[in-house]
Amino acid sequence: MVEASSLPHPSLLLWALRQVHHRLEELVSDLDETQLRWSPQPGAHSLIFVLWHIARCDDNYLRAHVQGRTEVWQEEQWHLRWGMDAQSTGMLLSDEEAAGLPLPPIEEITGYAHRVWEEVETFVRGLAPQDLERTVHHVDRTSSMTVGELLLSHLYGHDSRHLGEMEYIKGLLGLRGSATM
Repeated sequence: MVEASSLPHPSLLLWALRQVHHRLEELVSDLDETQLRWSPQPGAHSLIFVLWHIARCDDNYLRAHVQGRTEVWQEEQWHLRWGMDAQSTGMLLSDEEAAGLPLPPIEEITGYAHRVWEEVETFVRGLAPQDLERTVHHVDRTSSMTVGELLLSHLYGHDSRHLGEMEYIKGLLGLRGSATM
């Protein structure tokens, strides 16, 4: 467990999450569907897959792990709209399974991402510093973690790592990402 004094204030965490969400959105804003679905080699993910995966994981970690609630993905039936598995977040998929997902056009992916990110940001905006210290017990894999640890490692850290991956893929397309501002 992280010492309570070492956790950032919720307002700083909110600022950081907004920065990552903005950069993710900007990164894909100038790309067409062909560029978004391009993969550098078999087994490597496309930009659209990574963006969907980020949104799915943010939804999963906020709703299931932190809050113990049904995810937006299931509650609003996004999975049915897109003909996808109700539980999948993109983790543990084989390369073939990931490449074969029936991902919709980018406008729909970003619509889902915005819906999730709005909820994440609203949740974090409502936190008091002591809320970050509360241990969660909803999912076995993360049952000994605090709200602050989950938000930092799984929402901010996970999203930032994938942002770098997406910038690299965009660079392979011969384009510039947000890291080259």
